[in-house]
Amino acid sequence: VGRFRSRGVIVDVTALDVMDSFAVRTLRDIAHMARLRGAETVIVGIQPEVAFAMVQLGLTLKGIATALDLEEGLNFLNRRGKERVDRA
Repeated sequence: VGRFRSRGVIVDVTALDVMDSFAVRTLRDIAHMARLRGAETVIVGIQPEVAFAMVQLGLTLKGIATALDLEEGLNFLNRRGKERVDRA
């Protein structure tokens, strides 16, 4: 983020079968650190079973954008980038 001045970070969790409280906290920390550096984070690829288990455990990614897959995540970040330019 800092070296390349990236405005977006995508974390792909497609390969994860389980997301426990440690994993969710780590993702939140990554998103927070990226936000402090001026980048937005999108979590992509959360499997339906994983999302269901997260809800059952009361684990949330509140305040962090999520997308179905990499393509949707990139589209989301592109839209956000255009919104920033339009506001400037």
